[in-house]
Amino acid sequence: MKKFMNSAWSMRLLALLCALVLFAYVNSSKANHTSSLLTNSSSTTATSNRSVSISAPLELNVNSTKYFVTGYPEKIKVKIAGPAALVTTTANTQNFKVYANLSGLSVGRHSVKIQVDGLNKELSYSLSQKYIQVNIQPRRTANYKVSADFNKSNVESGYEVGTPRLGTSSVKVTGAVNEVSKVAKVVAVVNTEKNLTRSVNQQAMIEALDANGQTLNVVLTPSTTSVYIPIKQATDTKKVAVDLKASGKTEADTSYSFATDTKQVTVTGTKAALAKLDKLAVDVDVTDVTTSTTKTVDLSSSDEDGVASVSPSSIKVKITVKND
Repeated sequence: MKKFMNSAWSMRLLALLCALVLFAYVNSSKANHTSSLLTNSSSTTATSNRSVSISAPLELNVNSTKYFVTGYPEKIKVKIAGPAALVTTTANTQNFKVYANLSGLSVGRHSVKIQVDGLNKELSYSLSQKYIQVNIQPRRTANYKVSADFNKSNVESGYEVGTPRLGTSSVKVTGAVNEVSKVAKVVAVVNTEKNLTRSVNQQAMIEALDANGQTLNVVLTPSTTSVYIPIKQATDTKKVAVDLKASGKTEADTSYSFATDTKQVTVTGTKAALAKLDKLAVDVDVTDVTTSTTKTVDLSSSDEDGVASVSPSSIKVKITVKND
């Protein structure tokens, strides 16, 4: 063994083995490093791309002064994909448009292809739908008066509705000729609670209805209005006798009697107030009255709760003075 180790061939063989081991180690390190670089590069490439869905408004290329189009969706979902930074910018700015070209199409129903314009060439996209169905009709605009529409059965018993006041008296109705021609009335729809005892003041949506009360597919300008509906206690009228009484400064040794040709007056007030009223108290001022005379006495409703007015508003009263 010692002889073998001291021989020239043994040293050459040992050197060769060491060289082979070193070569294998170096190649193994390079392979691992290359594999790591490839893995990192693949990961970076994967994370630098993204996709996002955008709900974009649909534009129509059409002569809107001549035609009115119905049946199409207001928005289309667009899925875009590409470099992450570019996708993010596009999603935030939405600096592209989704449209359907209707120019050159005749009146009637059509299937139209959706197109996209303005997207960066580095981005790819797909649409939630490639075609839309549209109905193209001649356009018409007409003016209509607006009335308030609400459920009168919600008004509490014993109360009545006054004349509603609206912020706008008329609206422009725009749509297809066949739709506008169906308009029977235009209403401001007021949602009220039950058992109403107070006036209503709110903003209401305006709708165009046909003869069957169905909402029509038209554009209203304006589309909302303010509505004030007065609610007050219901009133009625009743004829009652007058009850003449002395008022003012009277003398201790003097008495007064009264007479009038007006035997009854008409009182207007709430039903509850009139139910309690059998006669109307009338004060006759006898201050400084020392001899029999005739005076015109105003009839006031302020002394009776729930009484709104009295007719006639004044009566002639004959005052007879007696000295005791």
